[in-house]
Amino acid sequence: MRVEAVVPAWMLADGEYVGLATGDPVRTGFALAVTATGPGGTEALEQSGARPGLTTVGGRTEVVGHTTVLRSPPCCLVLLAAGRLPLDVGLHVEGWLTVEPFLWVPDGELARARPEGCVGWTVARVRVVGGSTEDLARLPDEAGVDPDAAYVLDLTR
Repeated sequence: MRVEAVVPAWMLADGEYVGLATGDPVRTGFALAVTATGPGGTEALEQSGARPGLTTVGGRTEVVGHTTVLRSPPCCLVLLAAGRLPLDVGLHVEGWLTVEPFLWVPDGELARARPEGCVGWTVARVRVVGGSTEDLARLPDEAGVDPDAAYVLDLTR
């Protein structure tokens, strides 16, 4: 399985994922910043080749504590939406797939209830996307972060 996920500049500025390089192992969960929803029930994961991180996922919604998640075996991800999402239904959800270390902390509610949401990956590629796309040897440290850029990890498992 291969996915492209955004690492927000603010997350790097906070010290998360700093120095992560091609070939490195990483254990992470994901969130999807929702831009559109539609009815569906089929499990699917599709990513836009032209827009890194833009992802459509199909699965079933549920609530864990106060957090809405989408279960789409073999994974589970947090849905971040401006409004309410229907619960316990099949949905196709489009949005920006983002690595999410804070919601999926190992001893947290989500990781305990849905352990399939935080799994091990290998970094296949590191990029910065802004005015142009550039491959990087590794993610920058806090001082080297461009706040106007998006950083993208290509992950495999």
